[in-house]
Amino acid sequence: MIKFTTVSNTDGKITQFTVDGHSGFSESGSDIVCASVSSAVWLTINGIEKQNLAQLSYEERDGFVKCIVSEKRRDGADVLLNSLVMFIAELSGQYKEYVNLTQS
Repeated sequence: MIKFTTVSNTDGKITQFTVDGHSGFSESGSDIVCASVSSAVWLTINGIEKQNLAQLSYEERDGFVKCIVSEKRRDGADVLLNSLVMFIAELSGQYKEYVNLTQS
């Protein structure tokens, strides 16, 4: 199961997210759930980074990504972060056994 967790500040803005695990929906290389989550996560990270929307740091390894977004400058990053969470929420609704979303 993919565990997607967000942490928000007191203003409700996402300050970090973590993705941990593999969905197990299908074999590696043909797993549409894993590919969907991966694509959305990297679209968000690359969009924020390449468009210089916020300072961020991230770490990755097999089945794991942790992204921390600076609270100092967030010009437009919130739109991408909120869109990512909405997408993951939809996936977790459709694939309950494979994706879990926790927001704090």
